[in-house]
Amino acid sequence: MRRALALGAAALVALAAGCTDDGERRQPLPASAAPPAAGASMPLPSPSLPPAVNTDGCQGLITAAQVQKSTGLAVQPSAGDGAAAVAQYGQAVQSLGLNARARMCPFGNAGGDQVTVVALTFPDAAQAQQLWTTIAKLEAVGGVGEAALSDKSKTLLAKRGKAVVAVYLLAGANPDANHLPQLQSVASAALAKA
Repeated sequence: MRRALALGAAALVALAAGCTDDGERRQPLPASAAPPAAGASMPLPSPSLPPAVNTDGCQGLITAAQVQKSTGLAVQPSAGDGAAAVAQYGQAVQSLGLNARARMCPFGNAGGDQVTVVALTFPDAAQAQQLWTTIAKLEAVGGVGEAALSDKSKTLLAKRGKAVVAVYLLAGANPDANHLPQLQSVASAALAKA
């Protein structure tokens, strides 16, 4: 593959050189690149992209070990730019005229299990309550924070003081089962640091 890329690049250079107007002063280029001398060749650069840069949008909110203990799922921090993803939550809050520090912690594994924790910390409890009133209808549940809403299988939102935490859980083996205890446990751990 690398040799084919090198030959293609050499052919492109040869084509460009043949299009100049000083044909009488130039020597024609060979139709194919000469093979490199043994031991004198430099490796060609990789055509693959560099690895993605990971930044910490979680900022210590919750660890993979805490999520594993709370859910029983063997998850690890997910690759990607967490700081860039969390910026979208900050922008959404600002569109409502509110200010919040947003943090997002995505976790997952090869089995399809995913847990994402998002925390919004407002300057005061009044702003947190204002956001809380805009949340779509979910069933009220207890067991975490001052107030909590959940669909009992994939989503739980909890509020305490000036913080609102959202937990999204997708258990690959049984996504529609009742995961309320796991959701509550993850939200409690996150609310402690939100």
